[in-house]
Parts: sequence; C-alpha cells; structure tokens
Amino acid sequence: METAPWRLLHHGDREIIVDVNGGISVDGITNSPFPCEITFASMCDKGLVATWVDHELQLARMALLMFEEPIKEGITRAQLRLKKNTSMVEGSHWCHIIDAEPVALDAKEDMIVFSLWSRGLYCIDSSANEVWRLPLIETEGKSPPRSNEITSVSIVKDEVIAWTRGGTYQRISLISGEVLQTNELGVQCDIENVFVHDDTFLITSKDGWAWELMNDEITVARKLRGTIQHAVFDGDDWRMISWRDDLMLRGGMKKRSELGVQIINENETWMVIDNQGNRSPHMG
Repeated sequence: METAPWRLLHHGDREIIVDVNGGISVDGITNSPFPCEITFASMCDKGLVATWVDHELQLARMALLMFEEPIKEGITRAQLRLKKNTSMVEGSHWCHIIDAEPVALDAKEDMIVFSLWSRGLYCIDSSANEVWRLPLIETEGKSPPRSNEITSVSIVKDEVIAWTRGGTYQRISLISGEVLQTNELGVQCDIENVFVHDDTFLITSKDGWAWELMNDEITVARKLRGTIQHAVFDGDDWRMISWRDDLMLRGGMKKRSELGVQIINENETWMVIDNQGNRSPHMG
C-alpha cells in the first residue's frame, strides 16, 4: 500500500483496507471511487457504506459499495471541481449528496445509522430507504458551545447509543427510533470518540481523558498523554493506541516506533497496524 492506511474492515474472509486519501484496497488492488477522504466507514449486509467529505469544495457523499465486482476508479479531483454538484461515487450501488457534514456513522446487518452536523440523527436501511429520524439531542441548563453535537453513534443489539460532545447519551430503539433513555456521563468533557464492546463503553476526550462506563456507571477514569486513535476490549481490559504508545486502560504502556492506526485480532494475537501499513503485536 503506497498511502498510509486509515481503517481495515472485513467482508467475509476478505480484507478491505481504506487509506487516508480514500483509496480502497481489495485483494491487493487499490482504487479511489471518489477523489476525497473517507471520514466514516462501516460494513452492512450488502457491503461497505461510507461517507466522503471535501471541506475545501464543501461537498459530501454517502454511498454503498458492493464487492461482487471490483472497486472502480472514479473521477479526478480536477474533474470534481468542474462537476462537484453532480459527481457521484463511481460503481456505487447507491449514492446520495449530503447537504451537511457527517459526524458519526455505524451499520449492522441491513440498518445504517448516521448523524449530520447541526441536523440530527437518521436511520436508513441498506437500500437507502429512510426508517426514522430524530432531532438533535437537547441538553438542560447552560452548556459549553457545541456540546450538544452528536459525536458518536453505535448499534448495540437492537439499540442505538448516541453520544454528544458534552457527555449526554441516549438509548434509542433501532427499529422505531423511540428514545428509550437519556443519561449524562456526569463529568465535564469534550468527547472525541466512543468505543463499544457489548454494553461496555470506552469514552475518550480531546484532552486525553478516558472513562470506562458499565451499567451507566464510570468504573475507570484515566488521563493519558494524548488522544486515543483506536481501542478494543480483549475480554479483560481495553487495549489502546495513542500516537506512538500502546496502552492498557488498567495497565502499563509501551512505546512503538511508528504511529499506530488500528488494533486487530489476527490469529488470536492482538496486533497493531501502523501508518506504514506494517503489523506488530500490541504491547509487544
């Protein structure tokens, strides 16, 4: 891979590698179906659903790519400048122009949930039919600017868990969109990301704080030297990467020579993909 990897996903037994420029590698062949970076990507029952964003040109797309045929090369960025209002993701099963920036996305089976900046939360099926939509999460009393923006959505069993930057979170029925519960993390925060394992959450903030939440209670709080790039739960603890550090939430830290991108389980060993595309053991 010539460009640094951004995310590794699986479609059946095949590895799908997305790079930082929006290139998608399948079976060792890389193509860019749209000349922008991919900001969110998740697998649904039909394939890869992703969002492409270009801040300079102020455009965004959401599309579904299927893997029965090879990924196709799309237009160039120069061509996009000329046809930015009509160009679509090449070879997509469906593609839609989005009129606001996507800020969160998750998919499970035939359901796709995403949030748009300053708009709200949406659920569609994998054929792009709308299932439900909700407005922005309202917070009571005074709160810092932009604290009610949704920063993370996760599908857990038959529920959607949506988090705001200020620490408010809602449990929502995946099927109906009914808000089942609204809670607060209970600490001052500017949430950057939320990692999920079943009903256990690792909430990370932009100032380096990390909190584990179980049964709506904080069980661990830790201040790190930097923000967390990726984290997974190994059955006992959270494995994390933060720039050139490998960490355990309840344990120690080890330095690595390259920037960590993602933690994966490969042959029952926890490995880190770094920004050079190499793989090495986590905490190795």
